[in-house]
Amino acid sequence: MSRSGLGADVASSGELLTALEAGFPPQHISVSGPYKSPETLAQVCSTPGITISIDSITELRELAKSNQAYRAHLRLRPDYASSATVDTGSNSRFGISFSDLPDCSEYLASEAVKVVGFHVFSGSQVLDAMSIIQHLRGAMDLSLRAAEVLRVTPEVFNLGGGFGIPYGPADEELDLEPIGAELSELIKRASPARIVLELGRYLVAQAGWYLTRVVGNQTNEGRQAVVVDGGTHQRSDACRLGLRTTARAPLVLNKTSQPVAATDVLGCLCLPDDVLAEASQLPALEVGDVLAFSNAGAYGLSASPALFLSHAIPAEVGFDGKTMELFRSRTTAQFFLNNQNFSSLSD
Repeated sequence: MSRSGLGADVASSGELLTALEAGFPPQHISVSGPYKSPETLAQVCSTPGITISIDSITELRELAKSNQAYRAHLRLRPDYASSATVDTGSNSRFGISFSDLPDCSEYLASEAVKVVGFHVFSGSQVLDAMSIIQHLRGAMDLSLRAAEVLRVTPEVFNLGGGFGIPYGPADEELDLEPIGAELSELIKRASPARIVLELGRYLVAQAGWYLTRVVGNQTNEGRQAVVVDGGTHQRSDACRLGLRTTARAPLVLNKTSQPVAATDVLGCLCLPDDVLAEASQLPALEVGDVLAFSNAGAYGLSASPALFLSHAIPAEVGFDGKTMELFRSRTTAQFFLNNQNFSSLSD
């Protein structure tokens, strides 16, 4: 992705380190989120070209008092309606409200913060092209009004994104043609500034699969069910989308076509809500069968409570259609005691 000219939006020192190690040029990296740790800010200061997205007036004030120099976007809270499945619109917790922008002016005179643009994100997992267009227009209008109020000449408009992918059999692919036409017009309005879009889920979700093995048969709410060696502690990519009832049925590897029936896939946790699929149309399953859940490339393991109950963290494997490579080994029990110190308690 870095070699293709794409950028990286990161939200922690770990993600920033990963982006830099992956070869993303600093000028193509943006650090967002309501909190940047001292470690993150130190990385930013030691790597010229990185942009930070300032989420609040308080954050702007604190950075303006520092002895460092930051290239920044102001994140604006949308003042228009959002139709996103995961809504971060006018009622969200992120960004500076338009009415509060005049309070930013005194801090913009600081040499520590150079505001080069605006950042607006109104929600994610949108499959309707017109809704995407309305979000992009709203973000551009808001950014231009903010630039006028603050007398800033923007270099960049980050208009968010929210492009969705079809998780379920009833979902249709997002129609990019009208969105492309709208972007052509927005580029004219933004000129000479650039437009940036955040398309993480759209670019990576369909590249990932989650594999888990059947370890037993069970029943659940009157339906046949299986228990697997994985669970929701390893696959939180649902991200408030209710995928256990709406997503495509997992593939059953090395299983020929057979009659299917409504089947629940139950995780391995001591947790009633640990259900990966509910009433999914699956063939009769046996111990040892492997289920492959699609669209697990976004909000997967990194967004999951993987430490819950101290189950092993699964291996991560890369596959390019020809070869496989182990990216991360499955952990052992010792992993959960690493970096702990019990010496004072044992005396």
